[in-house]
Amino acid sequence: MTSEPGPERRRLLDRLTEPIAERAREKIGQAEDRVRASIQAEIDAVSASVRTRAVQVRPSAIAFAAAAVLTFLGLALLATAAVIGLAHVVEPWLSALLVGVALILLAAGFAAWGRSHLPRAPMVDLTQIREPTHPAGEQVHPWAD
Repeated sequence: MTSEPGPERRRLLDRLTEPIAERAREKIGQAEDRVRASIQAEIDAVSASVRTRAVQVRPSAIAFAAAAVLTFLGLALLATAAVIGLAHVVEPWLSALLVGVALILLAAGFAAWGRSHLPRAPMVDLTQIREPTHPAGEQVHPWAD
């Protein structure tokens, strides 16, 4: 006896299951299309929102960039004025060195102040984190000594 169905029985099963399989393929295709369309709609909505917000913020961003550039130039001119002013008292190279060191110390002070005001994150204790183990790995093998 063979367990393989005959050609007639196989054709009968194919005729019965083919319409069901075809409908399942159609439904899956429709579901994929709906999911794809909803994801695309979300992406379009978010990108439209970001574009609208960017258009609203653009003038402010340009103004802040211009202010940053002008502030940098103003600080550079103030540092130059300090070097020239000290050059009347000491050698020019020494005045440039003193102003440079003063600016570096000022920058270090601001950096230290900024670091001290960062929010403190809780330290993670690595000893408490256990690697997940498989329940069968915890059992003792019957032949192990």
